[in-house]
This record gives sequence, C-alpha cells and structure tokens, in this order.
Amino acid sequence: MSIEQQSKKTKKYSTSLSLTTLGWELALPIFGGVLLGYQIDSKTAGSEYTYTFLLLIVGIFVGYYNLYKYIHLEILRTKFKNRNIKNRGDT
Repeated sequence: MSIEQQSKKTKKYSTSLSLTTLGWELALPIFGGVLLGYQIDSKTAGSEYTYTFLLLIVGIFVGYYNLYKYIHLEILRTKFKNRNIKNRGDT
C-alpha cells in the first residue's frame, strides 16, 4: 500500500471518528441533564418533573453550543488550510 493510499485511509477514519464524537458531544449533555434532573426530582418533595425539564432544556442548549463550537472550528480550519494552499501557490 502506498503512502498516499494510507493517508487517504487515515483521513477517512479521522473523519468518521470526528463525526462520532460530534454525536456524543450533542447527546451526552442532553442525557446527563435529564438524568441529573430526574435524580434531583426524586429527592425533592413536591417537584414532579420540574428539574428534569429544566435540566433537559439546559442540556439541549449545552449540546447545541458544543455543536456550534465544533462547526465554527472546522470552518476556521478549512479557511486556514485554503489560505496556506493559496500562499504556497504564490511562492
């Protein structure tokens, strides 16, 4: 296997791993918020699903904020990479 083929294969695995990580970064805060809220509600008298719902909303916001940060970082990486390629062509 040539170095170029190995590089393509490695990039493919890296992209797949990054997309999997992205899903976990979205799902874990939501699930964690619901779990923590449920635990607090079960210990607190008189609040049926108050904390569960509140921490679900917080988890959704945190998950989507993580998604936003990841996408923004990828956009910056792409711009930087394109700028470097353009600068190499100028010299």
